[in-house]
Amino acid sequence: MSLEEHFPDTALPAEVNVGLSPLQAVMEWAAEGNPPGQRVAYILSIPAAAAESSLGEARNVLLPLLSQLAFDDHPDVKQATAEVLGPLGPILAGKDPELVEMGGSADAMDLLVLSHRLLQDAERGVQEAAASSVAMFAGLLTREHRNEHLSAVVDALMHSYDDEQMQECAVDLLAKVVAVSGRSFPDWCEACALPRMLRLAMHRDYSIRVHSVAGLVQLAACVPEAERTGPLLSAYADLCADQVWSVRQDCAGELAAMAAHLPRQAVRDRLLPLWLALAGDVSAWVQTAAHRQAGPLLASISPEDCTEELLEVFVSAASGAATLPEACAHFLPAVLHNLGMQRWPQLREAVASLAASDSAATRVMLAGSMHQLAAMVGPSLVVADLLPVIQVLSSDEHQAVSDALAVNICPLLAALPPSARLPQLAFLARIHPSGGGGACGPWRMRLVIAQQLSAIAALLGKQGLAEALLPATLRLCEDPVAAVREAAAAQLGLMVGGLLAQAEAQQAEQQEGQGEEQEGQGEEQAPPGQEGPLEDQPEQQPAQQPEQQEQQGQQGPQPQQCPPKQAEEPGERVMHGAGSEQPRQVQEGSEPASKEAQAEEEQLDGGSAAAAAAAAAPAAEDEEDSKLVEGRPEPDAASIVAGAAELLEQQGEQPRAQQEGEQPQEQEQGKQQQEQQQQVQQEQDAADAQAVQWGATANPAAVVQQIVQHMVELQRSGGYRARQTYIAFCTALLLPKAAAAAALPLSALPATPPAGGTAHAATNSLGDTGQATVTESAAPAAAAAQQEAGAILPAPQWPQLEKAVASSGTVLGLLEGAVALAGDRVPNVRLGVARLLAALTVQQPGLAAGPTVTAALVALAADGDRDVQQAAAGRAPAVL
Repeated sequence: MSLEEHFPDTALPAEVNVGLSPLQAVMEWAAEGNPPGQRVAYILSIPAAAAESSLGEARNVLLPLLSQLAFDDHPDVKQATAEVLGPLGPILAGKDPELVEMGGSADAMDLLVLSHRLLQDAERGVQEAAASSVAMFAGLLTREHRNEHLSAVVDALMHSYDDEQMQECAVDLLAKVVAVSGRSFPDWCEACALPRMLRLAMHRDYSIRVHSVAGLVQLAACVPEAERTGPLLSAYADLCADQVWSVRQDCAGELAAMAAHLPRQAVRDRLLPLWLALAGDVSAWVQTAAHRQAGPLLASISPEDCTEELLEVFVSAASGAATLPEACAHFLPAVLHNLGMQRWPQLREAVASLAASDSAATRVMLAGSMHQLAAMVGPSLVVADLLPVIQVLSSDEHQAVSDALAVNICPLLAALPPSARLPQLAFLARIHPSGGGGACGPWRMRLVIAQQLSAIAALLGKQGLAEALLPATLRLCEDPVAAVREAAAAQLGLMVGGLLAQAEAQQAEQQEGQGEEQEGQGEEQAPPGQEGPLEDQPEQQPAQQPEQQEQQGQQGPQPQQCPPKQAEEPGERVMHGAGSEQPRQVQEGSEPASKEAQAEEEQLDGGSAAAAAAAAAPAAEDEEDSKLVEGRPEPDAASIVAGAAELLEQQGEQPRAQQEGEQPQEQEQGKQQQEQQQQVQQEQDAADAQAVQWGATANPAAVVQQIVQHMVELQRSGGYRARQTYIAFCTALLLPKAAAAAALPLSALPATPPAGGTAHAATNSLGDTGQATVTESAAPAAAAAQQEAGAILPAPQWPQLEKAVASSGTVLGLLEGAVALAGDRVPNVRLGVARLLAALTVQQPGLAAGPTVTAALVALAADGDRDVQQAAAGRAPAVL
């Protein structure tokens, strides 16, 4: 059955000619004879058609069409016509070259004539739409048109005193025009709008008096103070004593808004007595409306004008009925801020009552404002007065209450004393999603918390960082939602950067203290008649060397830290660059390092070894790779570049060679993953229990080592999402964000492939026969381009890593792990690496100066994926 048979009495929409211009389409399909729904749709597109048309076309075509539509018989068509008159006024005024010379828009007067017709319509919806439109273009009228014609339109509506609908329309029109444009022409508000509103406020129909209350409040912001405190406030006072309770209720609900426009004396002498009378009204509805205004009044009036009755009503509202407690909790911080701490003893009772409220919405509102209260109360009272309330709210049976605390956890911790901060992080153990599969839970809450992790870390000590924050952060790095994982990994990178700087600073302080101690001992052991340290007296050193050698023999030799050798996984390999392992030497004649310094150095080296394994386990052990001893010769740049290019080619070829056998392996891996999911909770509990032990013995270097090991294990054991998380972690660590930077400039590499003419040719050129030649020829060009980019954007504009941190083994190892992922088979992983390295060449040129980074960028610029090519060539948005 066709549509015509289904709807015999309805005209179906005709096929639209897409070749018509917007103006032609409006003229054809908004005219009479088309289906009403189609007509309404094209009428609402009139402002867009006018914006694309000239002023002459709009005046000669659209305005006559609107004149016809204003007299249409269909109410939906007339309401749509009334709605488009408002936005059409500014569009036509913007095209009028005589706007400034005439002091207004002549087209606005034509629109006012059309609106006058629609304001007199019998449909209330058409009247309201027309009043809103007049308010939008009333400011474009000339002064003469506004004083004469706009006032005449209001008088025409008020002409029929018995027509209540027209009287209400007049009140609505005056209130909307004053609210939108009243401050721009106060003379019209004083001479025309105020007298008419005062007459409407004394109308015999109570519904008109109800509407006039909002109009009086709007006029109070526009008329002079003499009129404001004179006839306007007197009319408002008469309405507060009206015989109809609904009029008094509206007056009670506008008390705070009226107080904002009155001088202090008028509020104290006239408005507060009106509130007191309404608060004791015989109508419960009026009383409730007045009690709800106690909070905003206390937040706006002068503290010296605060009465005991007003404050008592506000405090009692905390244990009141209906919506009073929620309103009290909402305005509580503003009231305390305005009145000051001298009113805290009374307001403290309101806090206790709100915390014990039966309404979950009230407790949520209180929890959301607890950080503001704690900041204003101060550390001297927060522990005694607010900390018990915070503990009650954090253990509330409704999850929304504790979530409201967690959203503002960072400012809340900042307001608490250091000893009370750690217990407030107990909620971190409950935010992780429960259940297997794709259960994401309330992931937006976890995202908000993940974005505050580095700021929270700055407020905690070592114990809190290790026991509570780091375990939760590491679990958030494995969250099922990508946005949460990326945010947590980025925050973790910032934390590791701070810990590395702290560890290097501690190590420097220890070395400086040891040097001063050695100098002091040398001065004490110097024979009489000699001055200066022992280093300045070479004749005394031979006698002291046996004693120093004996001390070194008691402590034992310093072991060299080497990354463990493991079996190589497909497509993954560690790229060792110059400077990733730097053996430490003990100078002859110097005091050996303390055990604490030795342990910290070993942990830093251990972090470097774990970070260097970020791409995968290294190849099988062989004798040449295990010879990491002092005096190891530096490899030349050509061999490193050639090795990097060979590595990238191997990483690209191995996945293609294994595609045929992947499907059975993926099935077996799927079964293994199902078995592993059953052990997830046990592993997480064990990891949390192990993480608790960090706080007892952990120094910054040990914490960094634990984090790096976890991220390496996550990157190796997880899928491509885990590798993306690892890239986000490295990005945050290696690229400190610039507060003033809005965009990243182009990278150093050229936009075209470095060799071969096309991307395909460049990719094929990295084969076994010519990879070294292509890489060697592209490296100088890339280095020159890097220097050119550095000249365009000087490096000091970007925040630079500290020299000790940038040269640490952990940072270099993490960078090598990220570079090794340039050959990943997943395009999104390679895209992340390309963006990281492209930004690194500009923001951290010292780290990107190595040949491995250059070789990786060369290969990524010749990648088969277009997005990866553009990111490596600097044409895509990089990491900011």
